Amino acid sequence: MYESVNAAHSRYANLVITHAGMNTVMESLSQAVPMVAIPIAIDQPGIAARIAWTGVGKVVPLSRLGTPMLREAIIEVLTQESYQANAARSQQALQEAGGVSRAVDIIEQAISIGD
Repeated sequence: MYESVNAAHSRYANLVITHAGMNTVMESLSQAVPMVAIPIAIDQPGIAARIAWTGVGKVVPLSRLGTPMLREAIIEVLTQESYQANAARSQQALQEAGGVSRAVDIIEQAISIGD
């Protein structure tokens, strides 16, 4: 999805189900929306581990994914207030650090130095 579409939808979302891609995770946190992460490959397991560690969401390993496990994760994230509170804290930290655009600037600068 385009960023503007994500932002528009996230205003109405109480939960995001994601494969733990960085874009979706950052968009969710920028809107203080907790997540259920189902990492698939590459960097996603590491990002999902950070989702769990920071308490902004729950991880469901792809190898254990099924209706009962997904339902349980969704109910847990929606009913335990700590997930929303942690997502709100992360949103505040992102804003204080300069937001998603500042993170993009840092990454682009690091890439250009590496060339």
